Amino acid sequence: MISTLQKTFKLRKDYIDPSANLKLNEYEIVARLYYLINNLSEKQKTDLFMQFLNGSTTNFLLKMAIDMSHEQRFIFMKHLEEMQPEPELPDRRANARKDCLINVHFKIRGQKFSSYILDISSAGAFVENNESFSSGLKMLLRFSSPEDRKPLNVIGQVVWADPRGVGVTFHHLTKDQTRILKIFSEKTEEVLEIAS
Repeated sequence: MISTLQKTFKLRKDYIDPSANLKLNEYEIVARLYYLINNLSEKQKTDLFMQFLNGSTTNFLLKMAIDMSHEQRFIFMKHLEEMQPEPELPDRRANARKDCLINVHFKIRGQKFSSYILDISSAGAFVENNESFSSGLKMLLRFSSPEDRKPLNVIGQVVWADPRGVGVTFHHLTKDQTRILKIFSEKTEEVLEIAS
């Protein structure tokens, strides 16, 4: 958060002058911040917030959620689930998909990327990504098994893309990889697996 603040707002020379108002204690600074923020218009508050986030609202919301208690995170998750848009088309996937949050490193045309798998099955996955990839591209994915955390190296192919990421189908899975992914994706209880 501090590094974001330092990158977002440039310190003028008079801010760092040792004789300039550094005598304010923490309480006085917080009280002054409250007063100044409260006097901004809603538009100014929104503009300031967006400037502070530097365009990365997803990262900010995720960091905020990580700082919550377990109960607050659960309530926040349920609230977000209620906000999700209704799917326009019925799910045509033959294999059960499981919502998850798994770190993934992947390579396309020799270029390396890091992101998250947001849902997975024994046949494919949805990989969050801001890059624009066209369907048909081959990729090599590396992520930890959601069952035993052992590394999985999987060959995939982009089958569709939208602004949030890409749908990937897996190719040439071993029997063991297929079994591991099938067991995980068919579990009925809520599972959120964070693998690093």
